[in-house]
Amino acid sequence: MKTIAFILSLCIITTNSCNYKDKVIITSTYIVNPEWKTNDNSVSISKMILKNDSLTIDPAKATYKDLLSKLEEDESFTFYGNVKFNGTEYGERKVYFNKPNGFYWRRPHHIDPNFSVETIGKLDTNTWYMLGGLSTEKTLYYIQINSYDSLIIIRVPASAWTNF
Repeated sequence: MKTIAFILSLCIITTNSCNYKDKVIITSTYIVNPEWKTNDNSVSISKMILKNDSLTIDPAKATYKDLLSKLEEDESFTFYGNVKFNGTEYGERKVYFNKPNGFYWRRPHHIDPNFSVETIGKLDTNTWYMLGGLSTEKTLYYIQINSYDSLIIIRVPASAWTNF
């Protein structure tokens, strides 16, 4: 009986360790997404602005409800890109905001279908950004870089933003 329990425990541990998913890494200058693959390698980023000047969001206390109800996309800074293979495995590759990555950042077609740039530049401090395309679960990542160059990241699962 102990042998069966040991083998069963070993199988569970092995299965759980094989199913472990690495976390998305977001910094003020780049992203690493272990879920990117040959056919699933897109990323989007939008600067977010307050819907109303009288609204505020305290980054230290922000919840996904605050972000979803008080912020909207700034269409002047909305980009997407399809990460191209460059010799580094997709899931290990750093995609920079302020350096060329071997692909072009584009604007959504309804904004400007012909616009493309190699870099989107340094992200502004004390500004919210929304990143998408980093998770098979359609999680959105809201980030803000504070004046000390520390990063605040709030994950918003699809179940929250699709039903909001």
